[in-house]
Amino acid sequence: MATITIPVDFNAMNEDSSIRLNTRGALDALEKQGLKLREGMEVLIEDGELSARARVCLRHGIWSAEIIGNVQSAD
Repeated sequence: MATITIPVDFNAMNEDSSIRLNTRGALDALEKQGLKLREGMEVLIEDGELSARARVCLRHGIWSAEIIGNVQSAD
């Protein structure tokens, strides 16, 4: 199965190291890939400079990505 990649803004990281997936870029990427988010889904999040594996979760009614492990250089 191909890795699901979602663009995010690492500068908008929450205190708990999660990143909201409700930005225009993330929503457009999901629509383009024909994907619906679900709790526990593992994805790759990236912003062109950084990337990280993450687990999708619903927090306070907003889809977010919890980083798994370390954030790495995207190259």
